[in-house]
Amino acid sequence: MMRLLICAPDIFEGDAVGNHCLGLAAMAERSGWDSRTYAKGFDTSVSQVQPIESLFSEATSEDLLYVSYSIADPLLERLLALPCKKICYFHGITDPALLREFEPVTADLCEQAMAQLPKLAGFDVIVANSMHVAHDLAPYVDVSSVVVIPPVFDNLPTLGNNAIANRNPTTFNMLVLGRVVPHKRIEDAIEVLARVVDGGVDATMTIVGSMPNYDYSKFLLKRARTLGILTRIDFTGMVDDADLLSSYDRASLLLSMSRHEGFCIPALEAMYRGIPAVVRAGHAAAEVVSDAGLVIDKHETSGQIAEQILALRSDASRWDALTRRARVRAGVLLELTSSQHWAEVFDRALRGANTP
Repeated sequence: MMRLLICAPDIFEGDAVGNHCLGLAAMAERSGWDSRTYAKGFDTSVSQVQPIESLFSEATSEDLLYVSYSIADPLLERLLALPCKKICYFHGITDPALLREFEPVTADLCEQAMAQLPKLAGFDVIVANSMHVAHDLAPYVDVSSVVVIPPVFDNLPTLGNNAIANRNPTTFNMLVLGRVVPHKRIEDAIEVLARVVDGGVDATMTIVGSMPNYDYSKFLLKRARTLGILTRIDFTGMVDDADLLSSYDRASLLLSMSRHEGFCIPALEAMYRGIPAVVRAGHAAAEVVSDAGLVIDKHETSGQIAEQILALRSDASRWDALTRRARVRAGVLLELTSSQHWAEVFDRALRGANTP
């Protein structure tokens, strides 16, 4: 039985990278592989994850190595030196300038990651989570050889058969989903809420995600209080699957004002459930949404964004058409995540073919 060795700096359930690594391991097992996962940081209760150092003593020339890459990895050269064939899954790197004010340490790590990008050419196959991210590698590899596969699997609870669309005209709740960190520009989403309320709508906002940065969280609370809308916002922190599904069920639309996304899983989940997604242009979220949601120019003000949201809300036929397109778009993206596509990637890697 062939072994698939999956590694990332950290693998935690609930984190996008961790979920993807664990999902890939499960998919590979169903396809007949002996899959093993390794990380430096992991939850010891997740029994299948092993310490990263054990990978270096266990890997053989008969194995296939999968490396998840999204930030500087001090072990990258050692991983590339292993005797097996290798796949890199590239999630993209956040622009350090977007992190510098509130997260200088992470900004430094992102700078170091950018310096490591030329080394990714040493992998047999590179998979990226979006075409936008693949183009970041253009100076170092032939972009046409990069395979694009979204960083999800269709067994996520949010992608179950119970998807519904909320078109309740008496409530208007905007869902902001993801880690509450500076490059997500949560303050811009809060500004949009204020402008929507100014437009005469009794709107609320649910912000779901971990809040790891105390200074940034304090800044957001102060901003919402200054705008007079703090009581309209529910900061939930991390939630379990049941509460996440409940948040989607209450949502009228998904709002992402992020300045950088390698993919934007919440947009896919929202579209699958028939919820319009509003995202900024200039990064992969716009590629995910395409014409199945509102893609906002990155220079538009919170007032201009609110005007577009209000116009969409008041146009039932346009709303319904967008809902239908959203479901179709989600289906197209999810088809790319099938085990067949991954089997083709594995085969290419085993042949050592970093070619289309």
